[in-house]
Amino acid sequence: MKKFKIIGVTIKINHLLLPILVFSFYFGFFHKVITTLIVITIHELAHAFTSKYYGINILEIELFPFGGVAKTEGYLELDPMKEMIIAIAGPIANFIMLFIALAISHYAAVTMHIFSFFILANLTIALFNLLPILPLDGGRILRAYITIKFGFKKATDLVIKISKVLSILIFFIGITLSINTLESLLLSTIAVFLYTRINIEKERLAYAFVYQIINKKRYVIDKEIMEVKCLTALESITLKKILYEFVFYKYHFITVINNKGEIVAQLTENEILDAIMEEGHNVTLGIIVKKRKKNK
Repeated sequence: MKKFKIIGVTIKINHLLLPILVFSFYFGFFHKVITTLIVITIHELAHAFTSKYYGINILEIELFPFGGVAKTEGYLELDPMKEMIIAIAGPIANFIMLFIALAISHYAAVTMHIFSFFILANLTIALFNLLPILPLDGGRILRAYITIKFGFKKATDLVIKISKVLSILIFFIGITLSINTLESLLLSTIAVFLYTRINIEKERLAYAFVYQIINKKRYVIDKEIMEVKCLTALESITLKKILYEFVFYKYHFITVINNKGEIVAQLTENEILDAIMEEGHNVTLGIIVKKRKKNK
């Protein structure tokens, strides 16, 4: 894979792009592919520079046949406000380029075909990326919004389901339209690509939870003051289910009750995280309460 740098950001070209470049050169639309790659690169650089503004290190930007990915250190998903702002930065960059190009074409009377394609590429990439499908920007924005209300795990699970449904829908739209024009098959190919990326996003979920457990205590200490979220749960509930209710940027207190609705104990988030590290996430709240009583 070829790598180079733009304003200090490493750009990696995926090997799948090379045959597309050769193919486009042979059939005479090389200039369109290059224009699209420039637009995608600027889109991803907008993500990268916004991430840097928030102190998040960018590892690299990788360009694929159907888009690009800005890879960051850590798990940006656990901070929904940052993820939302960084995600929207890409489409905003496209709209800015779009309006600048429209202004130039209006006042300078530019009629070049490639200039019109540049405008179309920015509009298409901006709107496509705003679709609520992970790992597109729209999917990340939607997940960040839901995370604020219901937590990262629930948000990711819901958006993954929405993403899969929409990807399948796009696939069949592409197949249907291909009856009239074979170019529409590209839409189905993009849908397949997105579906595979959705599964990768699902795998990241498990690692994000491990990261959350390891770093939450340090995050609490660094913040000094945090909002509180109170939960009430039956003693038969597992720590895994409790963890799914946790929000990374809030501290949690759990009131444990029995089947009669009587309060058995109150646990802090630290106690839950310590218990997960020592006992695993399939242990129930009741067992943790009993062990705490024995230790006393």
